[in-house]
Amino acid sequence: MSSLFEFSPVKLVYGGDALGFHAGRTIFAPRVLPGERAEVEEVRRQKGVVHARPLRILEPSSERIKPYCAYFGSCGGCDYQHLPHESQVKAKAEILRETLRRLGKVDWQADIPAHTGPAWNYRNQAQLKVGTNPGGAPALGFYEAESNRLIPIDACPILSPRLNAVLTALRSEPWIIALAHCREVEVMADDRDEKVMLSLTGSWNTQEGESLAQKLLAELEGASTVALVQDSAIKVFGEPFLTYRVEEIAYRVSPGSFFQSARFLLAGMVKTVAGMHSGGVAMDLFAGVGFFTLPLAMRFEQVIAVESHPQAASDLAANAGAASRKNIRTIATTTFDFLRRWAQMKPDLVVMDPPRAGVGVATLKLLLNLQPRRLHYLSCSPPTLARDLGFLLSHGYQLDGLELFDCFPQTYHIESLARLSRRD
Repeated sequence: MSSLFEFSPVKLVYGGDALGFHAGRTIFAPRVLPGERAEVEEVRRQKGVVHARPLRILEPSSERIKPYCAYFGSCGGCDYQHLPHESQVKAKAEILRETLRRLGKVDWQADIPAHTGPAWNYRNQAQLKVGTNPGGAPALGFYEAESNRLIPIDACPILSPRLNAVLTALRSEPWIIALAHCREVEVMADDRDEKVMLSLTGSWNTQEGESLAQKLLAELEGASTVALVQDSAIKVFGEPFLTYRVEEIAYRVSPGSFFQSARFLLAGMVKTVAGMHSGGVAMDLFAGVGFFTLPLAMRFEQVIAVESHPQAASDLAANAGAASRKNIRTIATTTFDFLRRWAQMKPDLVVMDPPRAGVGVATLKLLLNLQPRRLHYLSCSPPTLARDLGFLLSHGYQLDGLELFDCFPQTYHIESLARLSRRD
């Protein structure tokens, strides 16, 4: 097969590529839409599959639109700017459905309702990379897709206005010179898009690091917290944490703790995941800082929240205490160890929001011993959700509903909620 060939994909698949066939081989290529005819170039072969990159669109789809961002196609952050937002959501629902069927033998035929919001300026967090531009000067931006090559950027249209203002400032002198010892700058804005927490990963001597942190706090508009991350140590300057409010609940979020990044969907996500049922005992596994724990405590007599990350577990305990909820028990351990060692109560509801690796069969086996009545599984990875749902459906549970949260417009990422109940 020639390294240059024509390609017409049949569908979009998880990961941002379009899938099709040529000369008896399976082809994956980004930024091409089903039904289009494109000239592509082979990049690599892996396990008999050809990965290609598009050179020209020979016959465009009627759905193709002009990407909003000038960096689309070079920056690795977005995958679908050539597709209207409404079509992105529909495509993701079908990708989710197909992934569950193919990997988990979960044949969901009903609708997959989608929770959507504005498709731009939606992110309250970003991980900015520090490197050099082609001329060797220090620069700030994101990595190219499947690469560690830095793409310097002026602005990112999926970031909130405050984060874009921070990006504009940091990429300019004198800040970009001061960041020479950094590898990454993680930024998070609060719910009002006013205050910003910055976590800088790199190498400094004590005096250099402290001077940079104090300068950021004094001179960078919005900066309220600066954390210096060096090796495994974190030193925090300014306010010790960021306060993020979702309706009536205020969450403490410290440097290093996970928090949802889709700022327009947070209230709806809380209501859908944690606000649909009430009862005696609820468990919030992989609880983070307590995003679902606190609203669950308003509806259940007792809530047990489990989190293993040290900083997030500390925030979880602090948030539970600040809410003055006596019905919350926080446990700083892994979900697996909690279920193996301490779990005894039979819960009415279990909420699970695991990282991309999913819950895992070993942990689910322990969970089944408790026979929870209902499970709400929020997933950011359709492949691991498929694996875990396949196991649960073969061990006494039924899938009552599947919903999509469009937390990451313009990208291939999919956040979904599976609601399950125990079969009688």
